[in-house]
Parts: sequence; C-alpha cells; structure tokens
Amino acid sequence: MVWMIFGIPALTVIAGFYTLYLAISSGPLDSVQASVERVGKGQALHSAADSAASQGHYRGYLVIDRQAQPWQLTLKTAPENLASQPVDVLFVHANLAKRDVRVRLESGSGRLDKALDFSPQQIVVTDAAGRWRLVGSYDADAANIALTAALEAP
Repeated sequence: MVWMIFGIPALTVIAGFYTLYLAISSGPLDSVQASVERVGKGQALHSAADSAASQGHYRGYLVIDRQAQPWQLTLKTAPENLASQPVDVLFVHANLAKRDVRVRLESGSGRLDKALDFSPQQIVVTDAAGRWRLVGSYDADAANIALTAALEAP
C-alpha cells in the first residue's frame, strides 16, 4: 500500500520530466516563418511572400520523375519567368523540421540527392530571396504536384 501512495506520484513526476525532455529536444515544428497577429478570437497570418504570390496570381506545378535516380525535379510556373531564377523546393516533414529536405533548382530543374525516407506533409517552393512562396500537397502517386499561393487575394 505504501508503494502505491509514494510510487505512483513519483513515477508521474518522472514521466512529466521525460515528456518535457522530449518536447525540448525535438526542435521546432514550424519550418515556415510567418508573423501571426491575434484578432479577436482568431489569428491572422501575415506573410509578404504569400501575399506577393496571391496578388501576382502565381501558380505552377512540380514534376517529380521518380524513375530517375536520383529523382529529377522540374518546376513549371505561371508566369514562366518565376522558374528561370534559382528557387528552393522544401519537402516538409509532418512534425520534425530538422527532417525537412531542401533542394535548389536552377533554371526550373534539379535533382533530389536521394529518395525521401518519409512522406512529406506538403511542398513549399520559394525564390532564393523569399519574395514569393507557393505550396502544394505531396502525393506519392502523382507525377505532378499542383502549387498555389497559400493565401488567396481578396
């Protein structure tokens, strides 16, 4: 009986510290930096890159050739000149930012060094300076991943 009185609370405290250790050591979860403003009971996202893509009506798709080793990536955008500059493609891990995979595309094409060992939550494409950003949902079966602005212009 005494072990239950002291043992269970002691194990609970130990488990709490272990949970805290896991939370601190896992690193940041959000790999996309954006400022958020609380408005009433909601939150409003402010991102200059998303606003620029939305106002410019930027769209595109990422072609992934999984038969090539390493995988071949080709970016097609509207307007076409977006892909002519160096762009970064980020394959976003579902919950660990340190596992995200970033690939630099030159003139709209590039290669992924090795096949992904995880199924990305989403794909984020941005220019090297971070002036615009397009996002899309990853589909392991699709050769073309549709990319749109994260925020639509009003």
